[in-house]
Amino acid sequence: MNRGAVAIALIAAAGLLAGCAPSIVVQNKTGFGVRAVITNGGHSQVLSPSPGESSAADAEEGAYRVTVVPDREWVEWATATRRYLNDRLANSSQLTGPQLLDVVQRLKDIAAKMQQYQAAGAGASCGGVLGAEQDGLAIITTSADGGLVVTCK
Repeated sequence: MNRGAVAIALIAAAGLLAGCAPSIVVQNKTGFGVRAVITNGGHSQVLSPSPGESSAADAEEGAYRVTVVPDREWVEWATATRRYLNDRLANSSQLTGPQLLDVVQRLKDIAAKMQQYQAAGAGASCGGVLGAEQDGLAIITTSADGGLVVTCK
């Protein structure tokens, strides 16, 4: 074999091996954004799956840990939006009836999400072990009292 053929064969083999590496999928089944810190193989990665969405990270064989906390950026956005809507409400004489109802509804929506976020608390974590061709799965939900729950499978 010539060097070009050997190089192509090695690149193809490396691609196949890389394609077989395990991954960890994080499913966010809550109503708010979260940050998931995945620790595996001496490395950490941060994922931010939106509500109802999933994100995945490449991983290595061996132990892993997923720690989940509510996303602070969402709270900052909600706080700024609430301030803006409250300012609009303070000048309600400049709003039409439908605009006023929209502002009030948006404030109620943000308040409900903020309650969910506050109930979620400081966070939760779980762990597992990945095999050569075994992917990890972390499912994020909330408990009956609104606290974060993360389950690794």
